[in-house]
Amino acid sequence: MSAISFLKSLDVFSSLSTPSFDRLGALVRARTYAAGDAIIRRGEPGDAMYIIHRGAVRIPILDPAGREKFVAALGPGDFFGEMSLMTGDPRSADVIADGPTDCLIIDKEIFQGLTRQHPGVSKFLTQILARRLSESDVMSSKTVGKYRLLGEIARGGMGIVYSGMQTSLNRTVAIKMLSHELSLDEEFGKRFRLEAQIIAALNHEHIVKVFDTESAYATIFIVMEYVEGTPLSKSVETAGHLTWDMCRRIIVQTASALQYAHERGIVHRDIKPGNIIITPEGNAKLMDFGIARVVTEQTENEEVIGTAEFMSPEQVRGKGVDGRADIYSLGIMAYKMTTGRCPFEDADPYVILKRHLRDPIAPPKDLDPKIPADLNAFILKAVEKDPARRYQSCSEIVKELSQRSSSTAPLSRTLRMLAVACPADQEAKVEALLKQAREQVVKLPGVSAAIQSLPGL
Repeated sequence: MSAISFLKSLDVFSSLSTPSFDRLGALVRARTYAAGDAIIRRGEPGDAMYIIHRGAVRIPILDPAGREKFVAALGPGDFFGEMSLMTGDPRSADVIADGPTDCLIIDKEIFQGLTRQHPGVSKFLTQILARRLSESDVMSSKTVGKYRLLGEIARGGMGIVYSGMQTSLNRTVAIKMLSHELSLDEEFGKRFRLEAQIIAALNHEHIVKVFDTESAYATIFIVMEYVEGTPLSKSVETAGHLTWDMCRRIIVQTASALQYAHERGIVHRDIKPGNIIITPEGNAKLMDFGIARVVTEQTENEEVIGTAEFMSPEQVRGKGVDGRADIYSLGIMAYKMTTGRCPFEDADPYVILKRHLRDPIAPPKDLDPKIPADLNAFILKAVEKDPARRYQSCSEIVKELSQRSSSTAPLSRTLRMLAVACPADQEAKVEALLKQAREQVVKLPGVSAAIQSLPGL
């Protein structure tokens, strides 16, 4: 197998588009090492990433006193030295050829020059770093600035979210690692750092608070309020569609959050169920302002950013956007909440984008005649192709739907109790089954559950 075909077969590079992979493949060089050759020496500056094509290497792992604890072995398809592409740290271990070994090498200096012109080439770094951060022997001591990473919560196209701890305050936080494809885009990086200060100033009960940002491992980490709850996307997936009152509640609360942001000149640009957390109390929290745009100078060639199923026509065209783009996306999200599906669905996102531009959206009542008239009317007005025909502000939405929504009052909930008595030898099995049931139940919007043991019954 040729070197390029071999690289294409590796999972770590699977996220790269064909043009990005071709650019990366053009800078890879090959080198053969004899048995016993030191490919990397501990303490040397990191200047390249190595992928083993043929052969094997051994890596002596030392304890803090410098004594050998064990020897790690790597073979074809494994890689090492990859952190040099993301940090300026010296090498942390020796790497020795264990017999004749062919390596494919990505030089740091050449790679960084390429990513400045083509940030998409760096996309594989996010996968590599996520893999390293998930290793148990690394995660326990891995820090990003003032924060310690605890474990992965979720991942998406924009990056990966971890739970974390601000050690100085003993505060649990959520930490989002942005994709390297974004963070190494110089224009995005400049804009993000300027707008992060404005985003961090947002203080609203239905917006996940942003506390801080950190730069490490050649990317940006966004430190946010940690919110207990379930993504709205999972709630819809579990329930099929939500209750009408819950739909109104989420729409009103999200619209309230958006009105607050819009008044400060901020457009979210990626409103969708995956960016809404539903707390155990049934309240909505809007998150992920990572691609939000402060509306100052409108341009005729905006970036096409967002999620295809929820993207407004003006975003598809790459035109300047304002808060009415978020209103369109909120309407599509409401369509999903009430019907269980988006109006336009296709395996090819470009087909969906074209349909946003030209195809009328069928009334949700056509899919489910039980949908209340006020929700049906809201959706149809919110998703007008022409922004001038939509609601002109989110305050209009809040006013219109609040009349029938319990968005500002606690949900009326019924308490259900289950008592289980079991012998000691069945306790572990019963506990496991109850935990499984709880995990499924709390996925439903507005539902919370607790397990309590009462010994001695």
